[in-house]
Amino acid sequence: MKRKTLIITIGTFFITLALMNTVSAYSNELENQYDPDLEFEKPDEIYERAIRMGTDWYYKPDNYAELVSWYKDLEKNYSDYIEVFKANELYGTGTIEGGYDAYYVRITNESLGLFKPEVLFLGAPHGDEVAGTVGLYWFSDWLMRMAFTEEMPVEGYSKEWLRWLVDNREIYIEVAHNPYGYDHGPQRYDGNGWDLNREADYDGPGTPTGGIWGSVPGKTLYRFVNNHTIRVGCDFHAGVRMLLYPWAMTHPDVSGTSPVTGATYTHAPPDFYFYDVALLKTGDYMGDYGGDLNENNIGPISDLLWYTINGGIGPWAYGADVVQNPVEDPYVEDEIFGNYAGAGILWASPEMSNVKNVPESDMGNDTIHRYGAEVRRFCLLQTDLAQPYVRWLSGTVENDTQVEYGTPLNFTWQVNGSLVVDHTYIQYSTDPDPINNPEFTTKDYDEYEGNYYGGTGWEDAESGQTEGVKYNESLIIDAPGDYYFVAKAQVDQVYAGVLSPEEYGDDPYLRLIKERTNDSYYEVINGTDGKEEIIGQTWWYSPIIHVTIIPETGSPDKTIIDGPTFGKPEKEYTFTFVSSDPENEDVYYYIDWDDGEVEEWIGPYNSGEVINVTHSWDDLGDYNIRARAKDTNGARGIWSDPFQMHIGLPALDISAIKGGLFKLSTNIKNVGEAEATDIQWTISLDGGSILLGKESHGEIGYLDPGEEAEIKSKIIFGLGKTLVRTTAEIPEHTDAREQRATVVLFFINVNPGGL
Repeated sequence: MKRKTLIITIGTFFITLALMNTVSAYSNELENQYDPDLEFEKPDEIYERAIRMGTDWYYKPDNYAELVSWYKDLEKNYSDYIEVFKANELYGTGTIEGGYDAYYVRITNESLGLFKPEVLFLGAPHGDEVAGTVGLYWFSDWLMRMAFTEEMPVEGYSKEWLRWLVDNREIYIEVAHNPYGYDHGPQRYDGNGWDLNREADYDGPGTPTGGIWGSVPGKTLYRFVNNHTIRVGCDFHAGVRMLLYPWAMTHPDVSGTSPVTGATYTHAPPDFYFYDVALLKTGDYMGDYGGDLNENNIGPISDLLWYTINGGIGPWAYGADVVQNPVEDPYVEDEIFGNYAGAGILWASPEMSNVKNVPESDMGNDTIHRYGAEVRRFCLLQTDLAQPYVRWLSGTVENDTQVEYGTPLNFTWQVNGSLVVDHTYIQYSTDPDPINNPEFTTKDYDEYEGNYYGGTGWEDAESGQTEGVKYNESLIIDAPGDYYFVAKAQVDQVYAGVLSPEEYGDDPYLRLIKERTNDSYYEVINGTDGKEEIIGQTWWYSPIIHVTIIPETGSPDKTIIDGPTFGKPEKEYTFTFVSSDPENEDVYYYIDWDDGEVEEWIGPYNSGEVINVTHSWDDLGDYNIRARAKDTNGARGIWSDPFQMHIGLPALDISAIKGGLFKLSTNIKNVGEAEATDIQWTISLDGGSILLGKESHGEIGYLDPGEEAEIKSKIIFGLGKTLVRTTAEIPEHTDAREQRATVVLFFINVNPGGL
């Protein structure tokens, strides 16, 4: 009888254990969805072989104290980049049930200061869901080793990029949200028997809890969040294979359709499109060790899970700022706990593994990519997304470089921290501030404008690999001097709008969206580290590169151009060009007429010899003639100063006709934009009795623009009233003038009023 009882007891124990390992982060009810067909290898055998060979593995600490000690060892080894602190003491929230402290970790280059874009990753709220909690430590260890030791990163990461992340982000890690649960069993609940993912102040509390923020980890978390401007965050879970995001239970009638997969989801948040695209990309990048992540298991919590969920951390971290998002006020007890100004976070809940307490053999290591690698990849991509940036890549001309004139300047850059690149190009100037005072720009790469994804460094990311888009320009600068270059980008503008504005209003909830799509957005929090500000901007800039352009050694002097400054179409004009070579070598000239035609290295000519070259233009306009010389050794001189040639048309204007004794006179002026030649003019009298000088005519050979000449009639003799008519004619233009006059013998009195 005892033996039978023992067998039943043992059987019950293993059934219970199996059931515990199938419980998801969001319910005690969800069945295990593990599919045996997803096994890609025999992890235990590979793990045992790796241990025998002495290969480092992503070990599981025996308890919370050991895990904390590992982080403290990292702090000792990388003291410039890692700080471990007791957040419960910082915020005066007490001691966690069981005598634990709430340890948080900050990773950043402290020598560059704080107030960088912040991300927050929580160790699992459920103590038995260990992959994320353990994986966060190994992510931290890996990041330090790959960025700051001689070890070379795997999967194509560059040390420069990893160091850039540490320099330009603040990565916060909560070592474990439920240290008691990790140490005891491990088990789902904390030392009070509470579910720490049911006590958040959004549509909560759920059960079992000690009420809203009943636990010390909960109190510490919400104070931490309210004292920082966190852009991206997560709480790790296990029990199924999913990537979950808000909402849970609320807004059930709001549906959103993925612009990537076409799948439709209920309980969709206002920033649904960004969530959908960002987490689909994240799922692809994480890999498939725990099973494929796709549209069937990435989505809102209550669309993928079918039971009551209240007080989850994710919806609270995303939507509980009721001042900014008043439609959420019915779900938040802000009257008791105050508003949550720190909410507005891109918060996800990765369900890492079908098995809750994964064995150590499933964690992998740097090169055997299992759950450790998937946690690492998740953290890298989410950290990157916190803020857009433009980064120069290898192959770009170095800052503060001197190059000889005519040397191509190569630029390669990438746009990250975003999902889609709407515009990107280089602008540059002789002003040290090319951002605000650009003189020149390159091609605008705008092929992804208005799309939901494309053009970033995360393009085609898959299982830790990415074929990111790189942009390239090669420039040759026209003149010597100091030049300053910056690459700029505008990103994610399609996400400025929200899903269902009739439900949520017009503004996004995510601070990272508001920051990159709204120039007038401003947020300030007086937090733990001081005043934290977010200032909206829709353009993002790379570091400025300074290049000095110098002449080639031994090259000819700057070419000097002389000649006419105006002309008319289809007429040839002669210009002079001269340059001297310091070694008295013969020179060749390259002439750019600014109309699409060039003289390509004509010569040779003697050094210092003035040469004549003719050219005509077909179209009206201003043309900047430029030239440069090279010697017989190929050393090229710098470009000449632009010599402006205006191609226009002449036009004539006849001034008032004047009378007097014996003759009429007037002036003809060239009021056009080119020389007037062979001007034919006439002065005629019509009416009265004109015996002498009834018609006179003549020619003016040449008038420059603005120049005028006087014309006079023959001697006039007659009697009576008459009409005086003067004409001036060239092929391009004709002008005429008529005025009344009275002739009395040899005196002509012209009516000044004309007719």
